[in-house]
Amino acid sequence: MSENLSNIKPFFTSTHGNSRLFTATYNGQKVIVKTLKAELANDATCKDHLKKEYELTSELSHRNIRKALGFENVEGLGDCIIFEFIEGKSLAEHVRVGTLNEKQIKSVLIDICDGLNYMHQRGIIHCDLKPENIMITANDYKAKIIDIGLPETEYKTDRELLIKENEFIAPELIKGEEGDQRSDVYSLGKIIEFIVERNMLSQFSSVATHCTQFSREQRFNSILDVKSVITKGFSVFKIVLLLLVLIGLGVAAYIYVPKIIERNKAEKAERLAVDFNYQMDKMKAETNTLCEKYKLSSLDEPIALPEAWKEDSVRISQQLTPFMEHDELKPQALLALQNQREAIAQSRQHDFDALLMTEFRQATDSIAATLKAGTVNPTDSLMLVLANKWFQQTHKH
Repeated sequence: MSENLSNIKPFFTSTHGNSRLFTATYNGQKVIVKTLKAELANDATCKDHLKKEYELTSELSHRNIRKALGFENVEGLGDCIIFEFIEGKSLAEHVRVGTLNEKQIKSVLIDICDGLNYMHQRGIIHCDLKPENIMITANDYKAKIIDIGLPETEYKTDRELLIKENEFIAPELIKGEEGDQRSDVYSLGKIIEFIVERNMLSQFSSVATHCTQFSREQRFNSILDVKSVITKGFSVFKIVLLLLVLIGLGVAAYIYVPKIIERNKAEKAERLAVDFNYQMDKMKAETNTLCEKYKLSSLDEPIALPEAWKEDSVRISQQLTPFMEHDELKPQALLALQNQREAIAQSRQHDFDALLMTEFRQATDSIAATLKAGTVNPTDSLMLVLANKWFQQTHKH
């Protein structure tokens, strides 16, 4: 264990990627520890990618980019990048739930442009820019770009999965071509589209269209060009809004403001419900996969969920975090987590009963013979009771 690290706790495990995240204390401050999944800890390619991510990030020092504090080999985890801990949520969480107003979102977009421009001036392309890789600080709603480098999914081997799972990656990167500033321009445009689709910043839909042209020659040439359009649009919008407010303040306050507030509340609630239902459906679909993953294959295995379940449990709980802040959804989210756990536990119990019945029917020892002899045309339920008695007497450890 590194002498500089303590209080290491699981935080998040990538579903399709290669990494795991932990929280920890590093030289007295809370940090994020990024390392490879256990099965990839000795994979040379993955280790090289992790090292490259650290080398790229450690060169950068900007208020809108997450800091890399160190690179260490930690006993039990392997090679690790130590990042500053950002108190806040991702842009994806904020937009899906609707917790940012338009002014804050525009400010966030300008922050992203500043961070990307700083990187581009140093010859570094992000290559994996998406709402999940932009953290928004809790105290002042400032953007911080994270996870700089190539996406964890390999282009050559998993290209179809990459296209399906990450719509924010520029097409030239998916084709295996070298990226440039315009590749990040494309990703920023897809982020703006993601925001516009949720009825925010609709005035910037044309900006998104210009950013996301298939041919990079038809996009904005640089992030500074995008920022210029966003900033001018922001200023004009503020002036127009101010004039409208001054002209119609009394009427709007009496007639329209309450309606607008109610409509916004309804839209936010609707977006929240759609995202929540999506997560619930996703959990249901994943339950069968998890039952198969933790299938009991021997009577010598304990029926209780294995230690490996903890990582899946943390990951699934993390997906429901945005809904835990809402009183009407929190009980449903907790119940869904409980039901999924019980379904997997019941599946393991069913596996155990099936294995036990098979072994008991085939058993020829004296205890089994005695139990079987005392029954005539026994039902399955009675056989299971007898099998458990036999198991308790013959499998004592």
